[in-house]
Amino acid sequence: MHTIADIRSWASEELRRARVDSPVLTADLLLGFLIGWDRVRILSHGEQQVSDETWDRLRRLVLRRANGEPLQYLTGEQEFFGLAFRVTPEVLIPRPETEILVEKALDLIRGNYPSSIRFADIGAGSGCIAVSIAHEVPSSSGFAVDVSASALQIARENAVRHGVAERILFVQSNLLDGFPQKPCLDFVLCNPPYIALNECDSLPPEVKNHEPHKALFGGESGLEIYRRLVPEVSPRLNAGGYLLLEVGAGQAQRVGELVVGAGLRLREALNDLQGIARCLVAQKTSREK
Repeated sequence: MHTIADIRSWASEELRRARVDSPVLTADLLLGFLIGWDRVRILSHGEQQVSDETWDRLRRLVLRRANGEPLQYLTGEQEFFGLAFRVTPEVLIPRPETEILVEKALDLIRGNYPSSIRFADIGAGSGCIAVSIAHEVPSSSGFAVDVSASALQIARENAVRHGVAERILFVQSNLLDGFPQKPCLDFVLCNPPYIALNECDSLPPEVKNHEPHKALFGGESGLEIYRRLVPEVSPRLNAGGYLLLEVGAGQAQRVGELVVGAGLRLREALNDLQGIARCLVAQKTSREK
């Protein structure tokens, strides 16, 4: 038998040798995942023994993490906007920068829509955008749209987990193909694949080797999805409705030009903590068709 302190020490050292970021925290998170404890309890019960089965499982998880598999896929969970989301290799791991888009959408909803709203989350993946908005705005309803049936199943599970599944319809569709070409949405939200194919080798191995490429790469330039999606939005937005797009580093100007060219009014670009423009906000005014 081994104590918690023993296996924490071993796991941390193995992860440190593999140059994994935050090896001690990672070891604690993996151990906590296996035994169902939070970190405070782990740190305060170092003398407690664990079963041989737990020890074997931890060794396997540590080896997988040391070989580059993302922690979130090992534990099956990632926090986003204060909620725990189930994630698998079928979906992109939610990132903090996407919270900028959600926060802005919520500001616009609360400031302009006193009653119900209808939204569409395009390329929903885990459903983090759609579920977060539905969770924060009880009067909202919307659509989680993805080409992947497997991703939609994960999104549906997350919606059920957070009690919003009855207000979200899960649609397998290529972008907005499943929607009528007439005003029917107040918000269109999208975090598309926006990495250029020639940037693949510059990505961290745990990203390029484990996360779904369909959710990462936006063609040769990284702009392919924007070029297809943006012209589809205006006919489907209600007057005064909004389009919110996450963009990659250095893409804001080019995507903004696509937005203006599609007849929408570009309202603002929001920066992340590094000062990189990450979210474009556009609006369909009453004069636009």
